[in-house]
Amino acid sequence: MVIAVEATRLAREVRGIGRYVRAILPRLLEQRPGTRLALFVRNRKHAESAAMIFTDCPGLRDRVEIRPIRQFSRFDADVFWYPWNVASPLPLRGAVVVTVHDVAPLAFPDPRALKAFKNLRWRRKYSETARWADVIIADSAFTAQEVHRYLGYPLERTRVALLAADDLAIPSAERDGAALKRLGVEQPFVLAVGAAERRKNLALVTRAMTTVVQSIPSATLVLAGPRGDKAAPETAAPWRRTLGFVSEEDLATIYRCASALVMPSTYEGFGLPVLEAMRLGTPVICARASSLPEVAGEAAIWIDPNDDAGLASSICRVLSDQKLQTRMSAASLSQASRFSWDQTARLTLAAFDDALRMSTAGKR
Repeated sequence: MVIAVEATRLAREVRGIGRYVRAILPRLLEQRPGTRLALFVRNRKHAESAAMIFTDCPGLRDRVEIRPIRQFSRFDADVFWYPWNVASPLPLRGAVVVTVHDVAPLAFPDPRALKAFKNLRWRRKYSETARWADVIIADSAFTAQEVHRYLGYPLERTRVALLAADDLAIPSAERDGAALKRLGVEQPFVLAVGAAERRKNLALVTRAMTTVVQSIPSATLVLAGPRGDKAAPETAAPWRRTLGFVSEEDLATIYRCASALVMPSTYEGFGLPVLEAMRLGTPVICARASSLPEVAGEAAIWIDPNDDAGLASSICRVLSDQKLQTRMSAASLSQASRFSWDQTARLTLAAFDDALRMSTAGKR
């Protein structure tokens, strides 16, 4: 099987979908000795970034070629894989497989009038994708249903391949103290990881923490992830520490040192921070919404995404009960062990096989 991969975003997608693609590509080759990959990129810098994925697997490198994206549509491949939610550019022949991580631009269109064209463009991209995809791979059963709901895509042509976090590099605990000091983080703290987007529901955590610190004055909230909210200065909430984007090592450290990860999102295609935190044995407090129950299972404390009092109560319970923390830590490790990138790769290859069978001659 020859798989053409639309890989133009690999150089700039460090986390999220980029992490998923980097984890999957070598495993596709490892599990199918006869498989070859063609990665299509925009320029030399992108080509170097793509080549680095296989630096530690020299036995696989000779089964990978890297080409300019302008050759993508006419390339001779069995399967054309788009891992970035939408399919573009389209090939002249071959099966089309798209991984859809979420349909957030459709479920949560930008309400600003100036963004109307952007919303329309996303609707068109997703609609075109649904029209041409032989198979859509979804990160969760929830996302599969959302693809059907918003795009009318047949569920029988959707395959679910859950993500994983077993590739997360775990640094030595000896560096934790120095790293926390450099980041300006003091324990005990509650951690929230994610961009400052409406669906991430981070305002719920802020409201809950105003109650928490009344009972536990030493508690702090650490926010990690790209921030767009410049309005509230740090001095307005001395118990809040906003880190912004952090390195992989620092992220692992704050996961491990946090008393709990809080995931209050109302809409997640998968919710990878939950699994990352659980891999390090961190207790997780989660909103019972969207895909999150599929990820956290019975290992999390569940809260209503609109109930800040309930969240405050749950945070106080975890912070003040060492035995509960110990039980939740063990449950987190057990839950994280259920997920693996090898399994994700196996399901992805099975989806490619199905797409080849479903692909209609002369469809394009």
